[in-house]
Amino acid sequence: MQSAALPRAFSRQVLESCPDSCFAVSESLDITYCNNAWDRFAEQNQGSPEFFAARVVARNLLDFIPEDVRKYHADLFKKARVLGQPVSHDYECSSANVFRLYRMQIYPLETGFVIINSRRVEHAHDRTPMEPDETLYRNSTGMIRMCSNCGRTNRAGDRAAWDWVPDYVEHKPDKTTHGVCSPCLEYYYRSSLDSRSN
Repeated sequence: MQSAALPRAFSRQVLESCPDSCFAVSESLDITYCNNAWDRFAEQNQGSPEFFAARVVARNLLDFIPEDVRKYHADLFKKARVLGQPVSHDYECSSANVFRLYRMQIYPLETGFVIINSRRVEHAHDRTPMEPDETLYRNSTGMIRMCSNCGRTNRAGDRAAWDWVPDYVEHKPDKTTHGVCSPCLEYYYRSSLDSRSN
């Protein structure tokens, strides 16, 4: 089956008028553009300056993705290219008080891709909150590991134990590192787990 001709590009006007966070990447996944909603989202979610458009443009998208799921994300772009049509992936991007589920839609262009991240679900959290406790969460190297997908915090010395610590989601502790927690890996990245076991 032939796929329809790919558009040269989305118009800047369309991307800027979109209320959702949109960005473009080159064929090698270097970020080439972020719309205004990108920075608004970062500001509303206490994003550090390193995640604002001015600091991410010209950097490779995969640099921002934890190693656990980097190949999974790279494969999504390969799939969009091979199929010549959009592919999507759902992911969690919650705040301290609000559960939010997003859909990342990857649109292949003649060269490069446009990505639109749309909120699908939003409601108050129903997770049991834990208090921030450095003795419980800071590991032997002095780092606190958080899930880049949902924001859970890994208990030091127990890679399988992840707790909901809203204070850490709202105010990232010093010396924070990121990975993907077991529940997110299982739920959102199942195919990544399956390929590891083969």
